[in-house]
Amino acid sequence: MSFEFKLPDIGEGVVEGEIVRWLIKVGDKVAEDQPMVEVMTDKATVEIASPVKGAILKTVGAEGDVIQVGETMVVIQTDGATSPAPAKEARKESAPAPPPKKASKPSKGAKVLATPAVRRLAREKGIDLSQLEGSGSGGRVTKEDLARFESDQAPAAPAAAEATEIPYRGLRRRIGDHLVASKRFAPHYTYVEEVDATELVKLRRHYLNKNPQSGLTYLPFLIRAVVKGLKKFPLLNSTLDEDKQVIRVRPAYNIGVATATAEGLIVPVVKHADRKGILELSNEIDSLAKRAQKGDAKLDDLKDGTFTITSLGMLGGLLATPIINYPEVAILGVHKITERPVVRDGQVVVRSMMNLSISLDHRVVDGIIGAQFLQEVISFIESPGLLAIEG
Repeated sequence: MSFEFKLPDIGEGVVEGEIVRWLIKVGDKVAEDQPMVEVMTDKATVEIASPVKGAILKTVGAEGDVIQVGETMVVIQTDGATSPAPAKEARKESAPAPPPKKASKPSKGAKVLATPAVRRLAREKGIDLSQLEGSGSGGRVTKEDLARFESDQAPAAPAAAEATEIPYRGLRRRIGDHLVASKRFAPHYTYVEEVDATELVKLRRHYLNKNPQSGLTYLPFLIRAVVKGLKKFPLLNSTLDEDKQVIRVRPAYNIGVATATAEGLIVPVVKHADRKGILELSNEIDSLAKRAQKGDAKLDDLKDGTFTITSLGMLGGLLATPIINYPEVAILGVHKITERPVVRDGQVVVRSMMNLSISLDHRVVDGIIGAQFLQEVISFIESPGLLAIEG
């Protein structure tokens, strides 16, 4: 008999998912709990496994297609019989890359062992995992195996006139859809101010001199300063419910930290940041960032944010106009700290200066409120000892 596998409910509020990568094809035999497909939602990418043992009769949708929760994705023959798929259901596959030197292909039908992060990286680089012999535990393909394969198979540089096409799908399309929605619904404006971060630089440097292994960054201080500002100006910690025509002020202070990954920009969220000290925030930011960069972010890591901070660190530039992480109403852009001459008490002195730019939804936050909020944040950055005393 045949079993129709439908896209399950895979997260809070998720109604659809994008097919990122098929891990099986028509004719394959699958075991119970064997991963069949990677699906990306607006929260995260997840592997979906087969609930039964059998043979694949049909797959519905190509990589890049969007499928609704409850729609059939796979038809599985569960009695052991197999039947060929109709020609119209066969999915066109690109020719696999040649096998690497010193590597042998897995036996036909064998499952390639690899983490989701490695699978995503291989897809991004256009590498067929079945062509690699894994060096990891149990034959698992690692990132080092991918790098070795890529080095062995590096093609000659393309001619200058050759066009390159990159599929617009996966996380890149999700990011695009999200940003377009933000610009469509939220009338943005940006307010920029400079900050004298000299005392913050000294405080962090003093701590790192005594604790060089800690890896303490400026972000925990910025999060603490932002929380102080949000408590005084709660409108920036709100969301606009357009259907019910109400501004809903959020009771929690969940601060998103925009993080660059190989797949694109995602925003892990530090939950209840107001309840955590500088070092606790530092450890949590580090943990969230590492999971995101490895492709191991959990759904819970990415949801329920109330305010977002985006920073490029040393590449932060002078200023930017960041796009609001809709449906939030504000986002803070943090720019690089540089030494430059400024006037203090009539004297030209060298100080560690930084610019901050905050973009706001003008439907909710007027310019004066946005400016007052940023000045409150700046007051704590310029006197960082207050964050420890009051925190």
